[in-house]
Amino acid sequence: MNTKPDHLELSGEEVDAAISWHGGQSSMLYAVASTGALSRGTIRPYGDDGPLTDDEWICHLASNLAWEARDAAKSAGTQYRTAKGKERKELLKDRWTLISMAEKAEELIKLYE
Repeated sequence: MNTKPDHLELSGEEVDAAISWHGGQSSMLYAVASTGALSRGTIRPYGDDGPLTDDEWICHLASNLAWEARDAAKSAGTQYRTAKGKERKELLKDRWTLISMAEKAEELIKLYE
């Protein structure tokens, strides 16, 4: 029996990057920064045909996380170009960590296709 994961665990580095780059309480990066993982939570959202299924819900969340992480990675890359010293090194690390987080989220989505 091959079960699909119902959440996505993140590394400490990924959580740290989410803490640094989230855009506030409505952000998926904020959600993973505060919980250390991506999970469905307790409030089931609605789609065009009623409540989302568990599979649709986790894929929707993962898709939003991947988009936000890639957008934050792009911003880190932009800031990296003009940063100096330790800040430059930290921005590069955050960029690659955010890209890794996005790739994990995208891999989770592929498990449901």
